[in-house]
Amino acid sequence: MIRSIENTAHYNWGNNCAGWHLLKSDSLGVIQERMPPGTTEQLHYHTKAQQVFYILSGTATFEINGQHYIVEANESIQVLQKSLHCIANQQPVDLNFLVISAPHSHGDRVEIVDYCEDLKPAIKTLNYEWLEKYFRVEPGDVIALSDPAKEIIEKGGVIFYAKMNGEIVGTASLLKKTATVFELGKMAVTESAQGYGIGKALITHCVNVSKQLSIERLILYSNTILTTAIHLYKSVGFVEVALEPGLYERANIKMEKYL
Repeated sequence: MIRSIENTAHYNWGNNCAGWHLLKSDSLGVIQERMPPGTTEQLHYHTKAQQVFYILSGTATFEINGQHYIVEANESIQVLQKSLHCIANQQPVDLNFLVISAPHSHGDRVEIVDYCEDLKPAIKTLNYEWLEKYFRVEPGDVIALSDPAKEIIEKGGVIFYAKMNGEIVGTASLLKKTATVFELGKMAVTESAQGYGIGKALITHCVNVSKQLSIERLILYSNTILTTAIHLYKSVGFVEVALEPGLYERANIKMEKYL
């Protein structure tokens, strides 16, 4: 069947953006999309699908793993699986493009979203889950997680969440220590969502944002019984340093990463 935007399934997304499924199969997806001026896609990644974006008209601005790219009409760009990315239209005219996904990307999407008051309970729920499983909730945890806006954001920090299938499944924060040193903390991924690369995506995003904020060094505190977490921290460039006593009862290792 010959397909066009005139005879295929249509949907709306984002802020007045539109898409048309030209092909939707288990192994391949082809979508034509239109983004009005000033619109931006939510930062996200796909756990299985790699994609190629081909620009039909307009100019696209991509963020891919913290790097920015300008893609003009009749040009394309590839996005590998598990790469954090989003597309934006920063021009005064519509942006039209094809996005080709192999396998299809519907249902295969993890978004990274900023903190808002509606999501306030999630940081407490997610962190209590792993703290109660492995250690205990310490008094400092109770204070920070009960009022994250006051204890983290108003003190110069930031909080991010991971959303999968419409549910908040992970979180990570940057806690301000000094003007140039922040702690990567309050990290958690609910057990049912582990194995999708969510922890690494949250840490990667925190590192990318830290660079944008001109933060010079990230530190974190953990425990060596959390072997998977320690391996993850090392894989993104954190190294062990001397641990000062007294911050967290459960911490027996401190790591840092210079940016």
